[in-house]
Amino acid sequence: MSVLLIGYDSNLSLGVLYCLQPLNCDVYLLTSNIKNAARFSRFLKKLYYLEDKNDRERIEEIVTTHSIDLIMPIDELETRNVKVHLEELSKVAVCSWATEVDMFDIGINKMKLAKFLSNNDIPCPLFASIDSLNQMQERADAMGYPVLIKPDRGSFGRMIRRFDDWEELSKYYIENEGQINDYILQPFIIGSDITCNVICNNGEIVCYTIQESPVKNGHDFSSNDILEFHDDSEVIDVISKMMKLLKWHGVACVDMRRDIRDNSVKILEINGRFWASVVSSYIRTGLNFPLIMVKLALGKDPEISKAKIGKQLSLKQVISSKLKGKGASFKDTKYISYLADPLARVIQVLKL
Repeated sequence: MSVLLIGYDSNLSLGVLYCLQPLNCDVYLLTSNIKNAARFSRFLKKLYYLEDKNDRERIEEIVTTHSIDLIMPIDELETRNVKVHLEELSKVAVCSWATEVDMFDIGINKMKLAKFLSNNDIPCPLFASIDSLNQMQERADAMGYPVLIKPDRGSFGRMIRRFDDWEELSKYYIENEGQINDYILQPFIIGSDITCNVICNNGEIVCYTIQESPVKNGHDFSSNDILEFHDDSEVIDVISKMMKLLKWHGVACVDMRRDIRDNSVKILEINGRFWASVVSSYIRTGLNFPLIMVKLALGKDPEISKAKIGKQLSLKQVISSKLKGKGASFKDTKYISYLADPLARVIQVLKL
């Protein structure tokens, strides 16, 4: 069997490649990222470059050359593109599940999603567009500081900024006026980050994992190395309602925040792709999402067990524990899987 992955991000590419090992199949990667570290992966059969993400003919050419069985996009825009060209691409290979474009576009846009959630009584933080300096001041004052400014579209916490007062916020607006029209204003919620990873079948959740970070009250919005994998009925009830309304079809990584004040959970965004911790969710919970997605797309019945409870530690925690004579191990970090594909992971970390 052969699979063509389509994606940009190095970490996602390497994570999915690691998870597809049990298939013992030929995996190809088509990417528009000339520095994608997966080019050095020992799990990759061959890498191709894509200059234009909308180039359907390039995908068809590779599929035909290698008799590809399954086309599986692993990043957001690539997933959307395959869905747009699904009728044509389905003639040359099976395509992985993907949500209808109108609903997908709501899900991956923070402002559109916030409006959708609010209209459907699904918990999310307060939100506002950024239209003018005076209007932003009114809305920030109404929300209360600190506040966040986020791009409508973005991943991995990039370009999110926190502001603790109006002086700070107004200075940023003046310096960036005209460049932040597509940004969203929200209150900063002190609490823990929750990520619910799912595969859905036309709105119904097929499988999921829930991972949670320690409480955050600072300026760091990147993904976490310290994670607890557990179940949570409130989280899954909220996610289930949202996915059913969106008729979501395929994978998604839903970011949420648990408010430390009342323990309530609020949806922040949907990433319509695999996630940075896809290997961690596999190792810690036993659910191999890329493998499950391949089998579902090909019409097979994957074995899906209930996610196990697990924990991932940061390298700093492990070193500190070792110095104190405690039992933490390197195996408890995300880096344990890096040893399986060392050259590619070194290239990824060094961004070469």
